[in-house]
Amino acid sequence: MSQPAIDGRLHPVTPLRRSWAVLAGLATLAYQQRDLFSFRPNPEASTDTITLPLWAACIAAVLIVSGTVGLFTAAWRHSHYSLDGCVLGYRSGLLFKVNRHCELDRVQSVDILRPFLGRLIGVCTLRVVMPGTTMTLSYLTLNQARALKARILAEDTAEDRLHQVKTKELVLALLLDLSTNLWSLAMVAVAVLPYILSGELLTLSTLVAFAPRVWRLTGKRLFVYSGWSVTRTTDGTYRTDYGMFDTKQYTYRDSRITFIQLHQPLLWRRFDWVQVRAAVAGAAEPGVLIPVCPRTVAEKMVLHLLGPGAVSHLNDPLPAPPAARKATPFHKALGYRLSSGYFTAWSGFFLRNVTTVCPVHRVQSVSTRQGAWQRRFGLASVYANLPGGGSVPAAHRTTREAADLATRLYRSSMDEAEAQHR
Repeated sequence: MSQPAIDGRLHPVTPLRRSWAVLAGLATLAYQQRDLFSFRPNPEASTDTITLPLWAACIAAVLIVSGTVGLFTAAWRHSHYSLDGCVLGYRSGLLFKVNRHCELDRVQSVDILRPFLGRLIGVCTLRVVMPGTTMTLSYLTLNQARALKARILAEDTAEDRLHQVKTKELVLALLLDLSTNLWSLAMVAVAVLPYILSGELLTLSTLVAFAPRVWRLTGKRLFVYSGWSVTRTTDGTYRTDYGMFDTKQYTYRDSRITFIQLHQPLLWRRFDWVQVRAAVAGAAEPGVLIPVCPRTVAEKMVLHLLGPGAVSHLNDPLPAPPAARKATPFHKALGYRLSSGYFTAWSGFFLRNVTTVCPVHRVQSVSTRQGAWQRRFGLASVYANLPGGGSVPAAHRTTREAADLATRLYRSSMDEAEAQHR
């Protein structure tokens, strides 16, 4: 049964939210040029000073503010969104009309963004991600955004929360992150310690080079990752909700996921914590699915998103050959596994290990690469190229093993893709 069409307009607060930046810029410009105007006659003033009565200045300010808000209001009245059948449309523009259409079967994800100021006034942004482009509807009420998202993804309202990141684990994981510790030690050694020894305030100026980086690794990530949860809907989509002040949502479709990565830094291994990342076809890089969780939770997410056969691929890799130790000191972290319709690769070094698992039917092409250093020791690397530009490498294999792996991987991808098509 077809659902009724939706035709609506953005929230009435939209022109005010969009015009405040222009008004702030004009106010800043007027403040910088305040010496050019005088509201009372002054014989000692410069000849370049313009004498303007106070009432005239007030009228000019009112006209500028009302004109700016009126222009954005007129543009808002000519902006409409519609959802009819399987097509999402958005019409905008005052002088130059713009009509955008999106077929729902090409939608990769639908996200609801709730900035801090928007939460105070009860509005949010709906972002529809498609291959190569993004359609943004700003601003909508939260109920409007949720209703549109449900219609676009054809999802049911029933939900099942799979995992909620604990604040205690998140804070401890950020403090145990090796990058955070290295940058913090560098900041103390270069800026704080010289100030303590010399007492010169000027030595703290070097904090400018380190403090922003340490903030991005600690405080910023804490604000972004706070309240992180993963929820599964009845139609098979998975939604992440996160953010302390600016709350955001990101929706994953299991049919669009190309591979899943498990990252484990050195200091997390004692607690057996990992970070789960998922790559979506068409996305530039993998997105964070869970910032930190026990390995058992990560295996459960792999089970949900890729199937039970992928969980068994997270163990027992085929190690790199002995010749690989001549090409890299981290040869013990390398490995791969190809069976049961999945291809898994292990990589990394003693500071961070990465396990990448992908369904073979998602592989678009297979390539073999051999650098000058690898050629000297008879080694080569095999890359499983995936939609969107990502790849899963099996690095530093012997040339014969690399050729055999590339052949098996290509044939397996063709067979699995044909079976999926059927």
